[in-house]
Amino acid sequence: MEACQTGMIDITGCRVSLYPMKDQFATQILTSIKETDTSAVWKQTDLFSTLYRGEPASVVDAAAALMINAYEAQTHLVGEFTFSKGCPGDHAGDSYLNGQQAKPNDANNREKGDFLVDCKYSFYAFGENNYMEEIAAIVALAADHGLKPRSAHYVTLLSGTASQLFSYFEAALAYAHAHLSHYVLEATISVNSPSKEVAEHV
Repeated sequence: MEACQTGMIDITGCRVSLYPMKDQFATQILTSIKETDTSAVWKQTDLFSTLYRGEPASVVDAAAALMINAYEAQTHLVGEFTFSKGCPGDHAGDSYLNGQQAKPNDANNREKGDFLVDCKYSFYAFGENNYMEEIAAIVALAADHGLKPRSAHYVTLLSGTASQLFSYFEAALAYAHAHLSHYVLEATISVNSPSKEVAEHV
């Protein structure tokens, strides 16, 4: 296994796994993949997930579209997202680093991303002595986007619309890209969970 060498290429990545809670889940996932405009990112889909690599705003744009395109009003949908920069491992996708931060799905994401979501996420800043300050700065950005951050064991909880959430992720990654050489943001997003009402009253 290759050692992680930071600073080789200035590329951001996100691995996304979607879990629609319905019988025809495969069709829902594959349709979303096809409907997502990936002209601004390098992409690869495997047995477990879909990977996007490129510039931060472009990666968030594609990851958001994958979730938003998979949304159905009556279906419980869960998405797992791992955003990272600083441990490239390979050079795939470096041709997409053109400084444009293109967001070809932006109009679609804004139009269709007004449904409510719940999210738990953790942010990790590597190789930083003041990592807690950097994490605090990332969490503070969530409040600026109206997401009502709440502390829980090992995670921060967020609630808002999909558009608000991914707009926040874009801002968080922009901050991290400017201040940190190596970071990971892991998020689980839930939509239409039947257990939400029960959990709120426990």
